[in-house]
Amino acid sequence: MIRITSKKDGFRRCGIAHSKSPVEYDNKRFSKKEMTLLQDEPMLVVEVIADDDQDKNAAERKATAEAKAKDEAEKKAKAAGGGK
Repeated sequence: MIRITSKKDGFRRCGIAHSKSPVEYDNKRFSKKEMTLLQDEPMLVVEVIADDDQDKNAAERKATAEAKAKDEAEKKAKAAGGGK
């Protein structure tokens, strides 16, 4: 997996407007030439994530999303119950 974060939102390189929020791409998304351009670009932070790390990160993101959803559901239930 390749994770790219731009230092300036909307900064363009390789035909993509990159975000200040990290965006993940498949390892085969960019050619070797494009990867060199991306990695050499000082406005971008490019991380190449190993498959083991990718699985770990996916599990962490899932757990975080589930915890957030549970917290939001609890807040809604509390608000619907009049805050009691």
